[in-house]
Parts: sequence; C-alpha cells; structure tokens
Amino acid sequence: MGLSHGQYYIIGINIFSFLIYTIDYQLYIRWNKSVKPEVLLNIVTIAGGAFGTLVSELLWDRKVNKINAQSRIYTLVWLMIQFAIFWIIWGPNKDGAKMKIISFLSEHFIMCTFYLFINLLTFIVFGIDKIKAILGKWRIKEIYLLGLCLLGGSAGGLLAMDIFNHKVKSSHFMFGVPIMLCAHLVIISFVSIGII
Repeated sequence: MGLSHGQYYIIGINIFSFLIYTIDYQLYIRWNKSVKPEVLLNIVTIAGGAFGTLVSELLWDRKVNKINAQSRIYTLVWLMIQFAIFWIIWGPNKDGAKMKIISFLSEHFIMCTFYLFINLLTFIVFGIDKIKAILGKWRIKEIYLLGLCLLGGSAGGLLAMDIFNHKVKSSHFMFGVPIMLCAHLVIISFVSIGII
C-alpha cells in the first residue's frame, strides 16, 4: 500500500516547515540575524505543516516567553484543525465521514453559507486594518474586529492574524480569537449531532 499524492504533500510540507523554522532559529542564535520568514512560515504552517512547525518550535526554542507561547498556541490550533481534516480524508471511516459532512452541509446550508461569508468578511477586514496600520491611517476599532470573530468569523480572523502577522501582540486577540474559534466549533458540533 503506497502513499497517495496528498500524503506525500503532507510529509513534504511538514519537512519544509521544520526546515524554515530551524534555519531561521539558527541564524538568529548564531548571528542575531533573522531572515524573518514569518509570513512564509505562517502560510506553510496553515497549508498543512503545523506538525513540522510545532516540532521545530519545541526542539529549538525551549524557553517559553510571550512571543513563542503565542506562536505555539496558533500552531497547535492549526494542528488540531489539520488532524481533523486528515482524519476525515484518510481515517478508517473516511467514506462515512465524507457522507456525514455532505449531509450536514446540505441540511444546514444557510448556517454554512453564513459561516463562509462571515469568515471571508473577517479575513478581509483584518487585512484592511493591517494595510491601514502600515500606512499609518485611521484604524478599524478592535471591538469591531473582535465582534466579527464573535459572530462566527474567528477562523477568518485567526487566518488573517497568522498570514498578515496582525494583532499578534494583543492578548485580547492572542487568546480571544482561538477561544472563540473553539466555541464556534463546539456550536457546530452540537448542531451536527442535533443538540441545538
């Protein structure tokens, strides 16, 4: 039984994310210079390389501080999401899981469309706020950004925080957005099993 193209991709992207973090960390330690591949590393982590990133973070950067703790939280959130997706794709009950997802999407079409829209909107609004921050222009109030996350856009907010490296120093966002994402996943789980 050989590996599928998707499995080769997951192995490759995790090795790549491990190498990116390792090279950056070694450059920082030896010459106090970082190549600052934060955006590339964030994209690779989100695209399936969360395991490689987490292993390299734990291997090289053992001393916990505010910055690497935040990075580990985000990496762990992406790892859990990726594990769930991989389980659906390659798990022992992959056909049953796929059928349940298709059934859920058709039964809850309005809710799924709302979540897709609010997450896309949140991602765009975070991106606009980041551009305004770079240009030194009037910013979008944090309460609006957090409100979008609370309404269901937490996945889009977390993705934007990672890709744009935006609002990552604020504890309201660093802890609030992942907690809101977990809360919405619980809500969706309750809807899927019929509790709500």
